[in-house]
Amino acid sequence: MTIYLVIDIIFAVTFSATSNRRADILEHASILLRTRGFNAFSHRDLAERTGIKSSSIHYHFPTKQDVGVALIRQYREDLAQLLQSLSPLPVPERLAGFVAPFVATAHTGDQWCLAGMLASDYNSLDELLRDEVRQFFDLAEHWLADQAMALQPALGPDDAQVCAQSAMALLEGSLLLARAQQDARRMDRALNLFFALMGTSPAKT
Repeated sequence: MTIYLVIDIIFAVTFSATSNRRADILEHASILLRTRGFNAFSHRDLAERTGIKSSSIHYHFPTKQDVGVALIRQYREDLAQLLQSLSPLPVPERLAGFVAPFVATAHTGDQWCLAGMLASDYNSLDELLRDEVRQFFDLAEHWLADQAMALQPALGPDDAQVCAQSAMALLEGSLLLARAQQDARRMDRALNLFFALMGTSPAKT
């Protein structure tokens, strides 16, 4: 075995371990954010949850804002992948796929949308993290506007954007109240209005 191969193996093992630690930190940070809120957990909480030293948490994410940026970017990438996976479907079925995570979250009873949680703490976020949150909602609303125009050809781009913003606000608000009132039916009831705003009815399953 050459020295170069040994170095490659060491590098690969180290990189894998580092990636796994980072993913573990983000997994626990996501849970804490979605259940407590951005300002209600610390690096120390992450260290306790993961079993990773606080100094190592700071190595991967020097500040909590860095944790937030990594989380919302990952969340936006997940959304982009979801939207891409929905593209072959008829529009009503795309919308059903879009709202499915909101419905699932409402039924857990103790979590909220990660982006919604960050938005609720907006004033305490730095500008980079604020921009990442805005980009998440822009992605969702622009996609919804496209779906609205596909279902309602008479809609102009501005009206479609208003429709999309209203639909997104309905989902986020219903999720918040479902959590506050411990009543997932609030989300279930809101879906009929969501689909009506978009110009269709819930897809038959």
